[in-house]
Amino acid sequence: MRFIILVPHRDALKPYDEYRQRLFAAGLYGAFSFPLSAPLSEVSRPFSHEELKELAQNIRARILRNPAGNADGKITGNGNCQTVKASQLSFFGPSLDLPVDGGLFPGSVEDKLLGIFNPTLLCTALAEKNPDNVETPAISFRAAYVANLAIRQLAIAAYSFEWKMGEPVWLPKAKIA
Repeated sequence: MRFIILVPHRDALKPYDEYRQRLFAAGLYGAFSFPLSAPLSEVSRPFSHEELKELAQNIRARILRNPAGNADGKITGNGNCQTVKASQLSFFGPSLDLPVDGGLFPGSVEDKLLGIFNPTLLCTALAEKNPDNVETPAISFRAAYVANLAIRQLAIAAYSFEWKMGEPVWLPKAKIA
């Protein structure tokens, strides 16, 4: 399986290391099966560097003009957990205030898109259920990158995966007035 993902800067993800440990302890064994990132779309082939660059520019522009978002150019998580289905995977994590639709992606990738994930969420676990009594930390970030991700199941075990991430393309700097 191949995805296009959005990865917040590692400083924004620090609270989520402990959160994933709590999820694992609560019985969500897929807490470390997917990189800590927001899957944007499932794709048939990887995006080129130029396609990722255009996507990064489109994301920055959308953040800055999103009426529901922040005027300071940040993406935030509202703390509500949601599940989204894709191929054989169920993603779990806090929803992000980044609306994703076909208009976000460059026109040159139409034939590569297999599915778009909306609402967007920060995948903290591959899971079929919501955890009980595990509080979700807040997330807010300006710095992030997009990248290609290939993931494959290693064994018969439900949450045994390996993944390889392509070269990152950082979102352009936010020009805040």
